[in-house]
Amino acid sequence: MIKDRSLIIINTILAQILLIVIVNQQIMTMEDMNVLKQYLPFLNLLVIILGIFSIFSVTEIKKSVSMAAEVSLIKNHLEQIEKLVEVLHKSRHEHARHIQTIQSMLNLGKSDKAIEYIEGIVESYWPCDEMVYVDHPALTALLNSKKKSAELKGVEFAFCAKCDLKNIPVKPWDLCSVVGNLLDNAFEAVACTQGPKRVGLEIKHEQGNCVIFVHNNGPRISDRLKGKIFNPGVTTKGSSARGYGLYLVKKLVEEYGGNIEVISRDKTTFIIYLPDRGGMENDKDCLQEYGGEAGKTASM
Repeated sequence: MIKDRSLIIINTILAQILLIVIVNQQIMTMEDMNVLKQYLPFLNLLVIILGIFSIFSVTEIKKSVSMAAEVSLIKNHLEQIEKLVEVLHKSRHEHARHIQTIQSMLNLGKSDKAIEYIEGIVESYWPCDEMVYVDHPALTALLNSKKKSAELKGVEFAFCAKCDLKNIPVKPWDLCSVVGNLLDNAFEAVACTQGPKRVGLEIKHEQGNCVIFVHNNGPRISDRLKGKIFNPGVTTKGSSARGYGLYLVKKLVEEYGGNIEVISRDKTTFIIYLPDRGGMENDKDCLQEYGGEAGKTASM
């Protein structure tokens, strides 16, 4: 649809140019200008109509691009939630099966076998390590789905929250959109990295701002590309369906009165600054970390 509208705009502009060229040619060749003057109001009206139509079409294309980006983001977020729900269903099924087995052993008086069975579960089943819990339900769901995705991709993913997330000044769905897109971008960046692939997420409260850091040790972003990565459709992945994640991140951050900064040297760091309007506080006692490498990755 967007491509069709783009063709319409191009054809409209070409028609305007052609009309102007024809009028100029007539002016140069006509001896009696009075005849041309009779048609000039109609020609001017036609040019104005074509111009208004072009402006309207450009505006509609801009809206369509924004909607396409949001739809893509919502779809990705739903897929992440579905993966997390699937993991939880599998865990629940396994849990129920183990409970039934242990109950049967105890009913048969095989307490020693039940103890042996429980010890075997403890060695191979680690629900506490599997789940990351933070004081933000939506972010908890997102981080767990991203954790699973990182494991499948062989990426070391670490998370560290150094403030209370209950009053973070962003709507849950928008926060997940911002964090989810930045993490996806980081995972893709380290995909071609030789050696350890590391991604870190850190959330702090500094000088009246909620600050979100996303680090990765992937390839450096050039200064030329750094100024374009937030434009819609700009991507290094070679797909026209990509390139809207960072654009949407910037759009959401600006809607909350914040800004985004990119630093790319030995590592690449995206820094989100969001003004605190919800009374967030530094709270080192509520420090949440995932993984033994959390502090290391967050400061890598």
